[in-house]
Amino acid sequence: MSPSDSFGDSSFGETVAHSANGDFSKEQQDIAMSALLLRTGALTERQLAQGFASWTLHGNLPLNEHLLAIGMIDDDTNKRIKNGAPRLLEEMEKGGQRNSSVECVVAQTLDAVDPAGTIARLMGIRAVAGSGAADATGVRTSEARYKLLRKLGQGGLGRVWLAYDEHLKRPVAVKEITARDQATALERFRREAEITGRLEHPGIVPIYQLGEDAATGQAFYAMRFLGKETLHDSLMEYHERVAEGDHDPMLLRRLLTDFVNVCQAIGHAHSRKVIHRDLKPENVAIDSFGQVIVIDWGIAKVIDELQSLDHLAGSHSAAGSGHSTMEGQILGTPLYMAPEQAAGRVDELDERTDIYGLGAILYAILTGSAPHEQTRENSKTTTGRELLSAIAGRPSPSVLEANPHADPALAAICAKAMARRQYARYQSATELAEDVERWMAGEHVSAYRERPLQKLARWIQNHRIWSQAIGLLVVTGIVGLTVMIVASHQAARANRQVRFDEMRGYSRELEVQLRSTAEQVSKDARFMSNLPPIQTLIAPPENAADGESEEVWKSRLGMIYEEFLRANPDYVAIAYMKLSEEAATDIVRVERNTSDAAYIRRVPTSRLIKFEEQNVLRQTMQLDRGDVQLVLRDANDDPTDTVTDGVRLFAATPVYDAVKGDLFGVVVVQVNLLNRLSKFLARVDQGTAIIDVTDGEGNVWISDKPGVGVVASNKVTPISTQIPELKEFFSDPDQTKKIDAAAGVIASKLTLDRLDDKTTVGVVLKLTE
Repeated sequence: MSPSDSFGDSSFGETVAHSANGDFSKEQQDIAMSALLLRTGALTERQLAQGFASWTLHGNLPLNEHLLAIGMIDDDTNKRIKNGAPRLLEEMEKGGQRNSSVECVVAQTLDAVDPAGTIARLMGIRAVAGSGAADATGVRTSEARYKLLRKLGQGGLGRVWLAYDEHLKRPVAVKEITARDQATALERFRREAEITGRLEHPGIVPIYQLGEDAATGQAFYAMRFLGKETLHDSLMEYHERVAEGDHDPMLLRRLLTDFVNVCQAIGHAHSRKVIHRDLKPENVAIDSFGQVIVIDWGIAKVIDELQSLDHLAGSHSAAGSGHSTMEGQILGTPLYMAPEQAAGRVDELDERTDIYGLGAILYAILTGSAPHEQTRENSKTTTGRELLSAIAGRPSPSVLEANPHADPALAAICAKAMARRQYARYQSATELAEDVERWMAGEHVSAYRERPLQKLARWIQNHRIWSQAIGLLVVTGIVGLTVMIVASHQAARANRQVRFDEMRGYSRELEVQLRSTAEQVSKDARFMSNLPPIQTLIAPPENAADGESEEVWKSRLGMIYEEFLRANPDYVAIAYMKLSEEAATDIVRVERNTSDAAYIRRVPTSRLIKFEEQNVLRQTMQLDRGDVQLVLRDANDDPTDTVTDGVRLFAATPVYDAVKGDLFGVVVVQVNLLNRLSKFLARVDQGTAIIDVTDGEGNVWISDKPGVGVVASNKVTPISTQIPELKEFFSDPDQTKKIDAAAGVIASKLTLDRLDDKTTVGVVLKLTE
């Protein structure tokens, strides 16, 4: 019975109808309430099956109370179905008497309120629903050929029996007419048999015989017995398994394989100009060996039927068939119906209407429910007419809205098959089947626009060997590249460590150079203070030859100093001074010309100067014989203006009177420290680090940069402007060494005279990248 049944269109009665024979049994009322729940759309088949799973027809708890307790229906729905069930049963009784046997009452009630057998199937009591043949003669015979065994089901046009073919000794299915309007029904019944009989395809149920019952004269036809399972059963089982966590992909592929077989069967029917018009999972039988067969061609239509039937069956049959479906008549199952079919536009029905039905079956496979169940729920329809209006006027339902986990490509195939406009659908069942087959084969489907990553994944799926080979190459390349990167990184680290160690060696060499320079100038100052002319100028000997005056000895001392400067290019001046409390006065002074290093001159007596720095004089006067005081001066901080370029290292040693033992004077030797360091760095010619030599406060004196060379600084430049982390190092007098391997920096502070921290020299090396 379709949702457009008169009961479904009417409102429930406000009072309970009572049977003339007394109250109905609990089992009858449970069956009636089940039928009402399905007809009104309060529950879907799947929801009702879930409710049945924890309830029994033969228990004490009525169905409505059970469903209310588990929250599947509300109070309002409970009242409506409880009040409506007696009325439905009363209408059932108008057709005949109840049997006193409980089993017969249940079977009779199921047959009356649910002739299609849906409720019996959901309850799992199909055998009870068709347990006997009490309402039939027991024989449908053409010469007593078929013996009825039990009823299999019932539709709007007739009922189907399991029968036994006495001639060929095999089970068959026999369908007989049961409609009240015998004239119209007989025409449609014969038409169904003729159309089904002309469709010779493995996927379409074969007709064995069309005849009349010998006793009653009722028309019947015999066909292949297919068993009890349908595609609806298979897809419901699939979704139950998915709900329980069984995601075996083969389950879906089996359903899709069955669907492709349905498409091919319908494609064959279309090639014969026949459209089914009632495609749904319940009309697809699956036999015991998995063969898929389309059944129930009761409302099938022949396109251009006058020509085709004339050709195949004669003009008489065609003339009778031409008016079997009136303009605007609604035939089919609304939950799977195409919009043009729901709108009653019969002239527009063609093969693409069946394409919509096939898409609806695919929708049920992917979501577990009929497509227009969602339409019914969204539109809040309560009557069959409202549902048909919603189907005709609203967009087709979306698979992904009902099941977000469905495959997008399959959802796109379903959407194209169920397009609202006929021209937008697949134009043949074969095209639809091919797209589904392409999806199962991992190929691109025409209805879905793939993203690049999906195309890549599909290509990999379809080209396993090539993809594995490419994958192996890619993995090998990645591994190789990773090894190379790791090796390169390790090599870079090792190389950096080697260069850092090399830089550390340069730092030590510079420190050695500074120390050796300080030691050398100290040694030379002592030597110059012990020359014979020194004591002679203090106290000339009594036996000195005539003519050897003080000037002669000064000249001799000057000559020695000159030769010493010529032998040591880094030395810039040597002076022998006489000390007093106020100043030190030059006695002999020899110096190198600042603009021409090769020119060495002895300063004339008239140009000899006085050294008046009291702090240095006091320190010098406190020295013992052989002691040496070192002093650092550069062009920026020398108060006597004797240093006009570079950085000078002064070594001063006292001179005592050898006779009296009194402090007489001092010998001072000057060395151009930066000139000596520049020559050392140029000789090393390194390309590892930037080397800076600074004063004790971190102001750069000279830099050696790879690719640039040795460059002296002509202005005060703090090293912290280049290496900020060294600001704290040079400001902390307790820190003398800093090594930062991560930053590639080595810094040290070296005091040339341990008694004077003003003689501190800084050496900074930074690794080049």
